[in-house]
Amino acid sequence: MRAVISFILIFLTMPLLAQNSVLKQGNKAYDAGKYGQAFEFYERAAVQMPEKAAYNSGTALYKLGEYGPAAAAFEKVPGNPHNKAEAILKQNAKYNLGNAAYKAGDKETGKQAMREAVILNLKDKDAKENLQFMIKEEQAQKESQQQQENPQENQQEDKKDKQENQNKQDNQENQDKQNKDNQEGQQEQEQKEQEAAEKEEASSILQMAQEHKQNLPKPDKRSHQIEKDW
Repeated sequence: MRAVISFILIFLTMPLLAQNSVLKQGNKAYDAGKYGQAFEFYERAAVQMPEKAAYNSGTALYKLGEYGPAAAAFEKVPGNPHNKAEAILKQNAKYNLGNAAYKAGDKETGKQAMREAVILNLKDKDAKENLQFMIKEEQAQKESQQQQENPQENQQEDKKDKQENQNKQDNQENQDKQNKDNQEGQQEQEQKEQEAAEKEEASSILQMAQEHKQNLPKPDKRSHQIEKDW
């Protein structure tokens, strides 16, 4: 807000530098808030006093909200660095050009003009503050733009990560299922082998038992008879 107030105050003071009658009529209309009428007087005065008329035309156009034409008017203001009055006029024109161009949306031109205004008058605190404001706003806009772009990138990265995680999970589930199937198959095979071994062992025992039975000596029936003593 401070930058805007200072900007307006400079506009209010600069038209007072006019010397001919047409400029005075323009200044009178300007002070009365009739900026369109003031601009017409300034354009008429441009034939005789182009430097002051161009500056004052810029101030009137700025008040009318015509920031682009106002910036174009301020660009026409010449300046002789060896002439103190013209040097001051030029520095003020650069200051106002910076604000007008910035409001018109040409922020790069506005920032450059404000930088030149600071160079022309290193004691101009308002110009320094406006330049700092422009730089900070530019940085804020870049950060905001990056924040708006990053969610899309993050969303894509998240989608990619989710897909990779899903693939890993699917692969792990498939691997677990395969391991489980292999383990169950191995257990089943081991059980079959154990049952076959047990069956074979039982058959072997039965066969051995039969062979053992065949090899047993036959009982002597005579040994059980009682001999009589005749």
